[in-house]
Amino acid sequence: VAGRALDKFTKVTHRTPMISLADVFDRQEVVAWTTRMRKVLPNVSDEYLCDIKMDGLACSLVYQDGVLAQAVTRGDSRIGEDVTANVRTIANVPLRLRGNEEFTHFLQGRTEIRGEIVIFKGDFATLNEAREKAGEALFKNPRNLAAGTIRQLDSRLVAERPLQFIGYDIIRDNLEDTPTIAFGYRAMQELGIVTSRQTKVVYGIDEIIDYIDHLGEIRSELAFNTDGAVIKLNDRAQFTRLGTVGKTPRAAVAYKFAAEEATTIVKDIVISIGRTGA
Repeated sequence: VAGRALDKFTKVTHRTPMISLADVFDRQEVVAWTTRMRKVLPNVSDEYLCDIKMDGLACSLVYQDGVLAQAVTRGDSRIGEDVTANVRTIANVPLRLRGNEEFTHFLQGRTEIRGEIVIFKGDFATLNEAREKAGEALFKNPRNLAAGTIRQLDSRLVAERPLQFIGYDIIRDNLEDTPTIAFGYRAMQELGIVTSRQTKVVYGIDEIIDYIDHLGEIRSELAFNTDGAVIKLNDRAQFTRLGTVGKTPRAAVAYKFAAEEATTIVKDIVISIGRTGA
């Protein structure tokens, strides 16, 4: 896909910032979030789209007239790095969007797909097994490996790693092209972009919590790691109207599961004395 290795990555300014989401940890905080939205926009919809929160590296794919033109990492949310050569090696990233009659307008002009670059748990285990047999150091976790891989200057090395791109949003200059977040997911799937397949449109707090509880039950069976769920107001126009507060959007939050706990044994304590006796 690419010839020689890059000397460095080029900085790219995101046309729309890839801002992070505020975290919530229980039902009470979800209720407080919806209450805050209602204060800003009294007629706000009670329809939400829930999706799994993937543990990977956020990346933006820019398609011009249906052809992949640029791939940019999230970076500091406003400025990322151009990793196009590396992303082109990811097998499930289409170099040209697939069109059909309903979504043909997405093949005209600029279409931006946002998602996470991840490594599936099974692929990670296979990779580490091979490294162990070869006497090489094992990788720590799929998230760090995905992030480290996509920032390799030599795309030939990237091509050897089992990276996957999972889309979670589609952005067009015309807001009416994607009237709801759920419509955007359907558009991505029709255009050839892989999504988590864990999305669900829900109504009200009870259905949000039911989704989160179900996700907590099946999370260990999923192909990729997750630490929670993303909850977004489904209406795109209202989502945009609600704007941001600080560095986070008002109309979306990330529900974080409690950290997993385990019992361990301290086998030894090593005391080291510094030059000054500290």
